[in-house]
This record gives sequence, structure tokens and C-alpha cells, in this order.
Amino acid sequence: MAMEDGVENENENENENENENENENENERRGRYCSRGRRAMAGVGLLLVGIGVGAGPVGAAGEAEAAVMPAEIETGGPLLGGPAEQAWRELFGRVAEQGNVRATFTERRWFRVRKEPVVLRGELRSAAEHGLSLHYAAPQEQLLVVDARGLLMRDAAGRTRQMAADPRAPRMDAVLLPVLRFDLEALHRYFTIRANRAGATWRLDFVPKTPELARQLSTLTVVGADLAVRRLEFRRGADQRVVVEIGATETGVVFGAEELKRYFR
Repeated sequence: MAMEDGVENENENENENENENENENENERRGRYCSRGRRAMAGVGLLLVGIGVGAGPVGAAGEAEAAVMPAEIETGGPLLGGPAEQAWRELFGRVAEQGNVRATFTERRWFRVRKEPVVLRGELRSAAEHGLSLHYAAPQEQLLVVDARGLLMRDAAGRTRQMAADPRAPRMDAVLLPVLRFDLEALHRYFTIRANRAGATWRLDFVPKTPELARQLSTLTVVGADLAVRRLEFRRGADQRVVVEIGATETGVVFGAEELKRYFR
């Protein structure tokens, strides 16, 4: 009996250890999943700030104008062509004519593991020949560049990471350039688009069509007034979202050689 009891105890201990290992493995899997989700959402936040590029208020080069946040506006109907789409094309054409842009932004990120949002601030720059540059100044300095070659990230110590563009499986950075340029032909390939206008305020909702984009983003909402994009909200799930407010903006900017070298590639 003593031997049997010992065997039973050993079996119980082994079962307990197996359960503990299973719990640890499950916690590790959950931790990796949450970590991937946070990184994906943060990456989306970094990228989608750029939609505000090229859509600042019309003003003289080097002259920043303070932002006025537009009123709330509801989701509109599908943008499917016809006279309604032509009116949007005219708006997008006027936005594109503003040239290079420099602006400030404030970004707030909500995650399921935090009650309060993470707040980031920085500057964005857009140039037709060089793409989009996002310079995060607080709470940590980081530079992100999106261009035809793909994605580049650089931290305060100068360490860089690069991700080449892949047209076979486009990521959010690959479709960002068509979004910030309001290229409707390209956007219709990647998104279902809904649009609404109320006076000077307008709203666009982008819902991904491809599985690759849908894994990164559920809905992107862009809200503007006149020729200015002012607010972006994008969601990855019911409890994960990022809101970006575009601040003081300069249009028609001529970037000098030093600024191009520092903030682009």
C-alpha cells in the first residue's frame, strides 16, 4: 500500500506539473497574442497618421494654421460612382493641389489592457517625391517613413528597421500612399468606402476588402472640414482603437536638403 500510495502521489504530482505547464503555455500564448495585437495596433497608429498628410488648410508656404476640430458627422452611404463620386473627386483634386505638407499631430491609442489611452505627439511631413514621414517626439522619439520602397523605422539611437513593399500581399503601409493621395481607383480595390457630407464637414469610412488588411484594421474613419483632414479614428476590434487629431498645418512647403535627409530617405 505504501508503494501504491507513493505511485499515486507521484502521478498526482506529475498531473499537477502537467497542468501547471499547460497553464504556463496558455499564458505565454495569450501574452504573445496580446503583444502581437498591441504591436499591430501601434503600427497601424504610426501609419494611419499619414492620411492627414496633404489635407491641411490652404495657406502660404511656411505659415502654419491652427486646427479647428469639425463637428461629429454620421456614417454615410456607399461611394459607388456616378455624380456623387465625381463631387468627391473634385474635392480630392483640390486637396492634392496643396503640395508638400508639414503638420503637428496628437495620437491617442486605446488598448484592452489599459483604462487610459497612450498619448503620443509629433510632426508629419509629406512630399510627392519622397513619401510620408512621421516624427514622433513624445513620449519616445521615433521616425517612420512610408514610400514606394516600403517602410522604414528609426529610433532615437539611430537603429533602423526596414520592410520592403510586397504587392502580392499589401500591408497597411502599402495602401497608405493611395489613401493619403485619395486615389479612388486604388482605394476601391482595397476598401469598401462610405462617404457623407454635412455643410463643410465630411467623413469617409474605409472597410478593408482583403483578409490581409482586415487582420490589421476593421474600420478607418477620416473626418475633415473644407480641404483639411482633421481627425482619424481606426479600430482593430471593439476595444482597440486609435484617434489622431491633426494640428497646426503648413502647405506648399519647400523642404531643404537637411530636412529631407533627416526626415526621409
